[in-house]
Amino acid sequence: MSASGKRSLMQVEPARLVELAGSSERILDAMRQDWGDAVAELAGACAALGDAAGTANLAASYADALADAEEVLASLAGALELGVAGLVDAARDALHADDTVAAELIRATHLLGERPFGIMPGPGGR
Repeated sequence: MSASGKRSLMQVEPARLVELAGSSERILDAMRQDWGDAVAELAGACAALGDAAGTANLAASYADALADAEEVLASLAGALELGVAGLVDAARDALHADDTVAAELIRATHLLGERPFGIMPGPGGR
């Protein structure tokens, strides 16, 4: 509802949905690339710790934290992928709706053009 008490209509612009989907895909790709870089750097840092008893425990803790972080990232990536798919589906639905409305308007125009409206009143009314 708007401030005036009237219900606002949701307007969908298919082109904007496609832009959002593309933007989301780029963000997802960047997020995956950043994660890949971070994992490689952290793995290198863990290897550099050596194999002393204390550092082995620390490296194992880092490995566990990395595994947990990867699960979180995979969940976020999955949610973003679903969001992108939803945006693409919404864009297709909006385009289909536009096509359907256009086809109905064309059909109605043809029907109106084919049928006479009946006897028109003469001068003076009915």
